[in-house]
Amino acid sequence: MLFACQGGACLRRCINDASCGGQGLICEAGLCARADCATLADCPSGQYCTSATAGRCLEYRACQSSAECPENTDCRAFASGSCPPGFDCALKICQELPRCLIDTDCAAPAFCQQGYCQPSTACPTGDPCPTGQLCVAQRCVPGGCRGHADCPSGQACTDGACHPAPAASEISTLALSPRAAVLVVGGSVKLSLVAFTFSGASFPFISGSYTVVDASGAPSNAATVTPSGDVTAVQAGTVRIRAGVTHPGVTPVEATLTILPALTEGRRVTVVDASTGLPLSGVEVLGCDAPPAAAPCPAPVTATTDASGTAAFPSSTGSTASFSAASPELRADGYPRYDRVSVTATLARDVLLPLGENPVHGAAGFNAGIQFSEVHSTGPLWLGFSLLSAGDVPDLDLTTLLGETFFITVPGLPPSVPVAGSTVAYAASGFGAPVELKGRSLGLGQPGRRAAVAFAGRTELTVAANLGSTDLLAYTGAMDYALQAFTSVPLRPRVADSTDVDGDGRCSDTARCPLGPEDIPDYFSLPGFSHRPRREQLRRTEVVLPRLPAGLDTAVTSAVEISAETGLTPLGLSSRAGGAPAPDGTRPLDPVLLRSGAPYAGVEIGTPGVWAFATRIAEARGDTTGRIVRGSPLPTRVVIPPFLPVPAGAYTVSQRTFTPSAAQWTALAQAGAELARITFTGARSRHVVLLPLVPGQAPLRLPDAPPGVGEDPVSQESATGEIMAMDLSAPTTPEDLLGVGGANLLGLTVHLDAYSRATSW
Repeated sequence: MLFACQGGACLRRCINDASCGGQGLICEAGLCARADCATLADCPSGQYCTSATAGRCLEYRACQSSAECPENTDCRAFASGSCPPGFDCALKICQELPRCLIDTDCAAPAFCQQGYCQPSTACPTGDPCPTGQLCVAQRCVPGGCRGHADCPSGQACTDGACHPAPAASEISTLALSPRAAVLVVGGSVKLSLVAFTFSGASFPFISGSYTVVDASGAPSNAATVTPSGDVTAVQAGTVRIRAGVTHPGVTPVEATLTILPALTEGRRVTVVDASTGLPLSGVEVLGCDAPPAAAPCPAPVTATTDASGTAAFPSSTGSTASFSAASPELRADGYPRYDRVSVTATLARDVLLPLGENPVHGAAGFNAGIQFSEVHSTGPLWLGFSLLSAGDVPDLDLTTLLGETFFITVPGLPPSVPVAGSTVAYAASGFGAPVELKGRSLGLGQPGRRAAVAFAGRTELTVAANLGSTDLLAYTGAMDYALQAFTSVPLRPRVADSTDVDGDGRCSDTARCPLGPEDIPDYFSLPGFSHRPRREQLRRTEVVLPRLPAGLDTAVTSAVEISAETGLTPLGLSSRAGGAPAPDGTRPLDPVLLRSGAPYAGVEIGTPGVWAFATRIAEARGDTTGRIVRGSPLPTRVVIPPFLPVPAGAYTVSQRTFTPSAAQWTALAQAGAELARITFTGARSRHVVLLPLVPGQAPLRLPDAPPGVGEDPVSQESATGEIMAMDLSAPTTPEDLLGVGGANLLGLTVHLDAYSRATSW
């Protein structure tokens, strides 16, 4: 309805003065009303008239310095040409600071905080800033610790400040990470114990009281553990590491370790669930010793994993070997539960193969509510979104990060406005409760133990309407944020959409949805969160971006925390559209002044870093290339090295042969890529193949796979194929990553410097 009845008169609804459609009218409490004034004389003493056409009478305070003024105002006279009608333009009064959403809305060296441009000091050559501030992008901005190395010994950087460990009596609950690991006798793993206090604060790396117990709970000598959580495997077997503190009211937490005997002959393959890290028994593993490059394996050997997830290949003594694993387990919908996974021509002798959950006709994700009651920003449009951390960063795309496309109705705009599924939106018109445009955040993610992140803020409708689509993520910095760590996210089969949840006109109700049925993620059986963003994103980082590779048009940048179990957790996001392309097709990118939140809630056990990836913004899943730069503490200026080239290749199904593009493969190797991953997605399952990336790679026959469940996608003409190239962090090698040792595929993100991905067939 465009009008409301008030006091016996029909008044037009509005969102701002301009929407009232004429001079002499202003928008008050969502309704058009006559302006208060046209000149100073129309206002009471001590007030001035803001405008001759749509004036409001506002109180003012004369001043001599900004110290006399309230927060978010400063002392100044009106600028030439902006003096209110009838006012003494030489008089200094306390005036509201310029409004902003992000730092670049402000004239340097001011920065944006609480929606206002805060005056600051320039630091063009890294000059010292006032106490409590740091120099970022040549302006002094709020400081705070940026990593544990910034803090004194015995303290940790959490929630943006250095804190000592809490007393045991202050602790309410504990969390342990990782919750599962596979070790060989003599190997070690670091467990991080996080304490949560009754006040809601968190503290990572707390010293605890650790004990080693067997499956029955009896003490075990199969491993040793220090008070700081350093575990060393002593004897083969399965043990639990129990961690607590010296207070009876705090429940201990546990991690499960599978300890394998030292390998004495041949090779061994250990298969685990990629989401949990726990061993998988009953998995068929096909091995080939010294596999020929372009022909079938002459003497394949098949073994089945035991209770510890291992399959032995004692006769595998060649310099290299190939292995393929397939689980017979089915999901509730009859689809294979796990991917097939293969590794070709590896030098590793003690191989670890994590099986990811099959994403075909399935999805991991969440449903979340977001509260706006404590955000710092103001305005009638309430916007928020949430997302999950990711353990397999090369497989991420914008859809997995932000959700599938939903269509919502926004008053005053064309019907069916597309938004990301993770978005929550309300419109507050000034009368009554805010109108729900989209009340739940329904998002996607990767299965595993994840951290959940939410961003939320309020803004003016006119500001939101002017945001460019490719630069929209830059305004995430204006939002408050909230974190929840250590949440198990499962993958569930997709289900029929019975009510048109996503608003696209497709569902099983033919009366409501004439376009027909569709299946969607089973959002409401996935984990539910209730987020209350109330912390400002006060951490700032200047990010210098490389040129966009040819064919890509946008870069997304994020400040992150990285840990082996939780993966990569975004704490702030921005985006940049590339400039005009050069003759070689590459595009320049302006630097980003990235705002992000400080980690807390257990997320701070990770390593700080910056993640940047280039993509084509119009494609849900297309070519992409990304880099991760780590630093503890996080530097105030991060220079992203050049992106990896996008890989290319062809596949011949009848010969089971992959032929890489010679030019692209050589360019990737020269840029530092060492490991490739080819993913085949069929009608019911997926097959992931890992192989060394070397220059001049000849056509390669992919390894055969055990029967498993259903047809192998590698043998399907209709299967789609993606190629990924990965540059590992020194000194990690592909053999390290494929082995059972400390650096393995379960912690891929920790050991990844760069990646690129292309859909090739």
